Amino acid sequence: MAGSKTTHANEAARRYASALFELAQDKGDLANVHKDFKAFAELAQGSEDLMLLLGSPAFSREDKVKALAGVSEKAGLSPLFGKFLGTMAQNGRSGDILGAAVAFDELYAKQRGVKRAVVRTAKEMSGAERQRIESILAKAVGGEVELTSEVDSSLIGGIQLRIGSQLIDASLAAKLERMNTAMKGA
Repeated sequence: MAGSKTTHANEAARRYASALFELAQDKGDLANVHKDFKAFAELAQGSEDLMLLLGSPAFSREDKVKALAGVSEKAGLSPLFGKFLGTMAQNGRSGDILGAAVAFDELYAKQRGVKRAVVRTAKEMSGAERQRIESILAKAVGGEVELTSEVDSSLIGGIQLRIGSQLIDASLAAKLERMNTAMKGA
């Protein structure tokens, strides 16, 4: 999921996400559950209290189940997703919910045939630059691409592009490093 905080999914989070994915797919509710998961993740990342509830062992499992049911209801999330949150909390896995969101999002993108790419630049890209990169990538991979952008001033200039595990580094910082290495070897 694109967001300001990157969360990674551990094995437990991946198993829960996979179970929810299969259940939602069987019920024909995959798109809605994806939307609910995305909305919940954004809500959690924007709320210190909710993040504390998810991660703190100071709250009992029962308190977490009740609180998450209330949040789910107030946010208008589907009953299926609300039960999923409750199950994770009841099983002592509330701290893995955001990781499960990442894993679910990956499964959903894969099912739709969407490729994910991350582009890092030294300064914020304009809408036209972003659109041009998306267009080039879509042609290169032969399908839909979801592009996430990050700003990293240490790149000085240029671009870093990651698609899956492949990294293309055309940043000025990398070019300077390669020149420095070549000069030391000469």
